Amino acid sequence: MRVTEQQVFGVLVNSYQRARFRALRLQEHLATGKQVLQPSDDPGRFHRIVGEKTTLAKLEQRLRNVSTATTRVDLADTALQGTTTAISRIRQLAVQYASDTNGAAERAIGGHEVKELLHHLLQLGNTEFDENQPVFGGTSRHGFAAGLALSTPLTLTNGAADTLTVTVDGVSSGTIDLTGGTETLGGSELAARVQSRINADATLVAAGKSVSVTYTEGRLVISSNSEGSTSKVEVVGGSARTLLGFNGGSAGVGTTTFVTTVTTDAAAANSGGALVSQGEIVNTSAASFDNYAVRFTGPGSFDIVNISAPVTVTANSANTGRVGKADAGIVDPQRMTLDTYEIQFTSTSQYSVVNTTTGTTLSTGNAYVSGGAVEFDGLRVVLSNGQQGGPATGDRFAVALSPRTVLANQPYTSGAPIVFDGIQLRITDGTSAPAAGDLFHVVSHTRYAGDSGNHEIEVADGEVISTNVPGEQIFSGSTVNLFDAVQRLLAALRGNFKAGIVESLGDLDRALSQVSAAQGEVGAVANRLESTSLALEEAKALSTNQLSSFEDIDLARTISDLTLQEYAIRAAGETLGRIFDNTLLNHLR
Repeated sequence: MRVTEQQVFGVLVNSYQRARFRALRLQEHLATGKQVLQPSDDPGRFHRIVGEKTTLAKLEQRLRNVSTATTRVDLADTALQGTTTAISRIRQLAVQYASDTNGAAERAIGGHEVKELLHHLLQLGNTEFDENQPVFGGTSRHGFAAGLALSTPLTLTNGAADTLTVTVDGVSSGTIDLTGGTETLGGSELAARVQSRINADATLVAAGKSVSVTYTEGRLVISSNSEGSTSKVEVVGGSARTLLGFNGGSAGVGTTTFVTTVTTDAAAANSGGALVSQGEIVNTSAASFDNYAVRFTGPGSFDIVNISAPVTVTANSANTGRVGKADAGIVDPQRMTLDTYEIQFTSTSQYSVVNTTTGTTLSTGNAYVSGGAVEFDGLRVVLSNGQQGGPATGDRFAVALSPRTVLANQPYTSGAPIVFDGIQLRITDGTSAPAAGDLFHVVSHTRYAGDSGNHEIEVADGEVISTNVPGEQIFSGSTVNLFDAVQRLLAALRGNFKAGIVESLGDLDRALSQVSAAQGEVGAVANRLESTSLALEEAKALSTNQLSSFEDIDLARTISDLTLQEYAIRAAGETLGRIFDNTLLNHLR
């Protein structure tokens, strides 16, 4: 069979081109370090590589999740350690100043340190993982309006006590009708009714505003469903306002996890018809954590007094018994009247309590016990026998609070803001204007503005880890609100009230236990995250090795193959050259 020169050249050129192509592919493998560059290289292997890369990407994402969660948990643990240290120091101060060797001046000095420690506790409770990502705030923070304590069930009556008007995030509602008849509702039913009717208000719906309402700790709390500095709720009117506990109460915006605020209320003995708004702190740097009262000196003027002050007990100069004051202080600032009183012994074993401002006898025939508590109108007085005897018939003790005047003779304008010591509230004419002697309490406390949401991370298919403990369980849990406990201690120190200082020790011990329990939970989460991280790192290493076995080249073998191909190319080129030398074309040159 005749073989033409064209056939010979064709075979050799094809061999040369194949060698060049194989060398090019080997150079690509060598440059990338990968043996499968496209599906056509090895469809089966390519599919396995894609699967391993997907697995590896999942593992890397889960490791990032664990790293982020670990940072959050570490921040929580550090904050809780700081909280424990601060509470322990506050407890030391309480023990120190409970001693009878301390007087009003010494206890006031202790109050300064407790105030600074309270600020520090709030900073720890408001720790943020990142901007607007609170460590203890659950998943969001909301502005709120919290009412006064209620006795449920309550009866809503159409046309009498059945409406509310509110503002939500600065948007004013229309008149919200709560019932079309007469209904008696329990706490949770009441919350559900108020929520549904507010959220059906046409003005709020048009503005995209809505609320959530809960019945918590015996009071209604209306929270905005928005978050941040514009998140705010206020109950401003309606025939059911007082019935539902919103002639007073507290408010705050959703900027921090724990909101320092004040609860306002109108004294039960007020003769005027004025209403008071929910109180709020508008300047936290000016907040004192003290308790106050707004006292009307006439229908058009008022004073503001600081009632975190000592209660004085003065024995009448005509007394013949051997009883003296052992202690005195405020136990319930929301029952304070600012009136003067007398404890009058009607016999050696009985006494009466008389309001000397109004001339009213509050109680009579009370059995006297040396060292026992005498309580009335938010005050507690402790009288004790001396070494030489007890009370005598006719003995009298004058009791009065010595408040500090913050603002005096302020002009009253219905609905105008009243601002002092970082606090803001409004008093408005209701059924009538305020009367002389009317009193409005302003009591400091701290409220949780976060939610109960959990931060969860995925660590395996169908497996998640909760990485936070909502601050409500830690700082203001069912056992004790540690911020309010410290504020009560602060008031007792400023009021030179030994019993209040001693009673705070129990609250502080419960607060320590509450925080310690949370530390245990956080520690358990940290341990689980650590073990999860190790497991994920091992899985990542296995997946990486598996991917490498499918994808990576054998470097030595690839270099060897490339060298062989280069030899093949050189040989093919030389062969083509020699054959060309023997052709007729070469002789025709």
